[in-house]
Amino acid sequence: METQTGMMMSTVEMLHAGFREPDPAARPMMRWWWFGPDVQRGDLLRDLDDMAAAGLGGVECSFVYPMGSDSDTFLSETFLGDVQFAAEAAQDRDLRFDLTLGSGWPYGGPHIDESTASRCLHWERHEVLMQPQRIPIPHLWPRDEFIAGYIGEGTGAEPAENYVQLQREGDHLIVPAGRGPRVLLLAISRLSGQTLKRAASGAEGWVLDHMNPAAARAHIEAVAEPLVAAAGVHRLGTVFCDSLEVFNADWTGMLPREFEARRGYDPLPQLWRLTTNQEAGREFQADFHRTLTELVEENFIRVFGDWARSKGLSFRLQCYGQPPVTISSYRHADAFEGEGWGWDAITACRWASSAAQIYGRDVVSSETWTWNHSPSFRSTPLDILGEAHDHLLMGINQFFGHGWPNSPRPEASPSSSEPAELGRVFYASAALDSRNAWWDAAPSLWGTLHRLCWLMRQGGRLSQVGIYLPARDISTGFGDAGRVDLYKESRLHIGEELPHALRTAGLDFDLFDDDAAAVLDPARFPLVVLPHAVDIPAETFSWLHAVQNAGGVVLDLGGTAGLGEPVMDPQTVPDRLPSAAEVPVRLSGWADTESGTVGNETVAVTTRALDGARIHFVANTGQHPAAVTLHFAGEREGAGEGEGAPEGQAGPRVLERWDAETGAVREVRALTGGIDLELEPYEAAVFVEHEDPARLKMELVAAPGRRRETLRLGIEGWRVQFSDEHEPREVGLPHQWEQETSRSHFSGTATYTAEISVPEGADSVVLDLGEVRAHQLVDPEAAGLMEASFSAEVLPPVGAVARVLIDDQPVGLLWKTPYRLDLSAAVMPGRMHLLSLVVSNVTSHRLAADAGLPCMVAESHEAYGARFGIQTLDLALADVASGLLGEPVLSIT
Repeated sequence: METQTGMMMSTVEMLHAGFREPDPAARPMMRWWWFGPDVQRGDLLRDLDDMAAAGLGGVECSFVYPMGSDSDTFLSETFLGDVQFAAEAAQDRDLRFDLTLGSGWPYGGPHIDESTASRCLHWERHEVLMQPQRIPIPHLWPRDEFIAGYIGEGTGAEPAENYVQLQREGDHLIVPAGRGPRVLLLAISRLSGQTLKRAASGAEGWVLDHMNPAAARAHIEAVAEPLVAAAGVHRLGTVFCDSLEVFNADWTGMLPREFEARRGYDPLPQLWRLTTNQEAGREFQADFHRTLTELVEENFIRVFGDWARSKGLSFRLQCYGQPPVTISSYRHADAFEGEGWGWDAITACRWASSAAQIYGRDVVSSETWTWNHSPSFRSTPLDILGEAHDHLLMGINQFFGHGWPNSPRPEASPSSSEPAELGRVFYASAALDSRNAWWDAAPSLWGTLHRLCWLMRQGGRLSQVGIYLPARDISTGFGDAGRVDLYKESRLHIGEELPHALRTAGLDFDLFDDDAAAVLDPARFPLVVLPHAVDIPAETFSWLHAVQNAGGVVLDLGGTAGLGEPVMDPQTVPDRLPSAAEVPVRLSGWADTESGTVGNETVAVTTRALDGARIHFVANTGQHPAAVTLHFAGEREGAGEGEGAPEGQAGPRVLERWDAETGAVREVRALTGGIDLELEPYEAAVFVEHEDPARLKMELVAAPGRRRETLRLGIEGWRVQFSDEHEPREVGLPHQWEQETSRSHFSGTATYTAEISVPEGADSVVLDLGEVRAHQLVDPEAAGLMEASFSAEVLPPVGAVARVLIDDQPVGLLWKTPYRLDLSAAVMPGRMHLLSLVVSNVTSHRLAADAGLPCMVAESHEAYGARFGIQTLDLALADVASGLLGEPVLSIT
């Protein structure tokens, strides 16, 4: 890239230009729920206009259950017309338009019959007599398919240790004579019985068999083709499949012959081994579940991926759940997606970002904010930002917000003092739409995440540790209890200590499986960890030896693998990283008892590298201020510009700190030592390290000999005026709206005003709303929500956003930590100014008072059955505090 003068831009200059004005493709997206399907085109246009104005990048259209007593029908002519209308309108607004290829989840519907529906193994046990018998094959449930029968010595209370497959003659099993108590074991293929979850009207039906290619083709023909045709291939971004979630899906009719073709032996004589925990059955269990994985890959993921690519589309997939898919199963899709927060754990987001690292996908997305500060409308911009930081630390760089409910917006009667009804909300999430009272801050929030996502797509993410996923060992613990979710079982198998120890030490990691080892460079990870691994395939074993030959260290966590250095304590793993391995940023904690800061238990870093530059994203994920020292691999102690540097390099590496909200450069310095960093709760910092010494001239230097002091001035004489009041009134601070009886269910804005005067000679004037205080929130999971919800566990000094004006001119927004804003350019020393803080709260007050929502739910249940359960609405006002909750001061230098 060249400048107007013809000079080539350096890597860091190009990075900063992109950071200031990032590619629109990196904007956050929204999952757009259509309930019913029952939409009005005016509502669709309003939603798209609001998204575009707020800086969102587009929608993922998702079709779910009705929210009322009447609805159009999924895939009807009028419904498909609405899809076309919405896609065209999105295109007109330069918004991306993605489609979920179905209604609810997983894929399925009325086009799926008993031959293509998901199936599971069902086991029957019966004690039988000693004499020989011909036993009729039972048909216990409609559409059951008999697989095989087995006989073993034992009782119902004393299970058999070994079984023999029985001969079948027509509709009978031939049971030979025995010598004592015996148990008859029957293997039956049974429909899983699972129907679509959260289905739209007309979409009801069985979930499809993800291991049967006929099922995939049936779904493409009946659902995917008409949806894509309606939207128009040229208007689509990606086509999407949610997490599989097919409960207990561990059988398909073609499995016996596919197993024998792939594994080289007949599975039926040993199928009974799935019901035991015996050591002798481990190899068969591993082979069995490996076959399930291969069938899902080839008969579902590849079928949909090939179909999408044949149309010039990308297939985006959440590749986890049941049937058992693994990390490398992603490779048959085009775009990889995860879900769930947990920067120091094994999450579905880490699952997806590891696959992206292995298989060369620069963009990896997440279904984000699924349960953010539930129930709906309790989320603040700080909650949303904090969870986004967590995802960025895991390698996510594209957000699909969960989500935006399409809804009519009922208006209150002009004569009514009651708040207007809200309209529709999704049963299980944050509602991240323009009904939020704080929506004025949305462009700043989404713009901040836009910049961060763009920046975290540049170059490649650096990770020092590879954690092996011992899929064969994990799958041997599935047994006959229907536990076939390899992702969830992997979390349990690896545990929490190892990923936490790595992340808090400043290291990053990727998961890899046996298929990945076939494509990974043995020199990729300086440290490889084998967590409680026993059954390692020969090919992977050879690759691990190659890791050692390349200078890497292999650790045998648990001492069961028979390879590498045995380690019993996961906490010691970071210390075993080879000394020659480069860690871009090492973290060390330091304690400041006076300020109450803590160490680095809540601070993490992720680094990306490109063309001599490194991007470091550092975030405090906790509710307390944190202080750490960052030690950069590129720092050179004592090296000044032009001296003490390696031959061919002008001076030390340069470190810049960039502001994700504004795109500005906040600081530039020579990197000659460790950097002490203090972060407020849920605050993040962006550092860019590079080799361009010319940019050191950007560094701001204080005037020589000037002593810099900070004077903190309190502000008095505050007045407040709510949006529905005609005149302001005096108010004392702190001022919490919920403590006024008339404001207990108020969602909206109030303007606080005061006069300020800045002393003569002031260089810098900063408005400080006050400290953020740690606060243990009400636990929504314990109160009945289905999942743990993310929230910033603090009480901020403003609830929830403050728009700042000086003399009625906008200066900025305060919506995240630290709640401070530089007023220097807007005020004049010695002059009186009017300071205005326009405070907006959350919309959960309206949710708590909304009598219309329970009526909608009741109508839907009466007309369409209980397809969903609404959130725990009695938590709508838990922990909610609105208003100006601190006492602002001016910090003057």
